[in-house]
Amino acid sequence: MTDDYVSAGLRHYSDSTMLAGQGRVDNPTYLGGYVIECALKALLQVHGHGVRAYGHNLNALSAKGLASASMLSPGLSRYRVDRVPRLSEAIAVWNPEMRYAATGAVSPSDAAVVLEVAKAMVSEVIVPLLLDGRRNWK
Repeated sequence: MTDDYVSAGLRHYSDSTMLAGQGRVDNPTYLGGYVIECALKALLQVHGHGVRAYGHNLNALSAKGLASASMLSPGLSRYRVDRVPRLSEAIAVWNPEMRYAATGAVSPSDAAVVLEVAKAMVSEVIVPLLLDGRRNWK
């Protein structure tokens, strides 16, 4: 099975917004972090960079990692991760281990940051990848 980070990112975004609309906080935040991860991995993947080595390390995948990769693949500069405000804040909040935290462990303000960044990553990375024909999603 080939990883499809665009499809997964859109699915996680849809689920996170649905849950947030129901007043939930913890799981939308958890899924929102995966939206961020999937967008960054999709960006690297479509430009031929391996992503498995990054695991769930958003720090490595974020602007510094992408800056290095963009030197090797100038096409990455079209997708403006640097335009995503509060990315570093969302990275500081999110951890894949939060799935085991007690209900209510995520503050509404932390959830808002992660969901804001997840939405921006869809707008600045995932949608442009789709519009550029970089990924087919059904």
